[in-house]
Amino acid sequence: MQTQKNRPAGAVYDNARPYDKPINKVLQSLDSVKKTAPDRWMAKCPAHNDRRPSLSIREAEDGKVLLKCWSGCGAAEIVNALGLSLADLFPGDRYSVTNTGPMRRPFDYRDALQGIAHEATVARLIVEAVNAGQEMNADSLDRLALAEERISDALQAAGGVQ
Repeated sequence: MQTQKNRPAGAVYDNARPYDKPINKVLQSLDSVKKTAPDRWMAKCPAHNDRRPSLSIREAEDGKVLLKCWSGCGAAEIVNALGLSLADLFPGDRYSVTNTGPMRRPFDYRDALQGIAHEATVARLIVEAVNAGQEMNADSLDRLALAEERISDALQAAGGVQ
């Protein structure tokens, strides 16, 4: 990480309460910060030897900090180089590692729907076999129970029924 700070005090971020907002914590840790628009900045990326600013920083409406290194560094590499964590990019306790455990990848509803569709197909095939006169054996019963459990888990993960 470069050590020279190339910005006038208070010109880029709010100095009144520097660690109130995630954006202030991030901006104070960076070098060569320049405001490019409201809620947007450019800086030298701390995760690689940056000669000129390649890191875009943006504060989203909900207060989270969005980072984009145009040289390809990931957010985890960037915050690690700053001595921060991914949780520091989010406001409030809701995203705190100490309160909720390690951060998970964002939930993809398509994955849940595909899983539910697959398990529903398994259940339908078992029911059709029973309706056709085949006996329900222990393996089929176990597989039907697993399908029900997986559907329930997908619904719970999507914020549905508990």
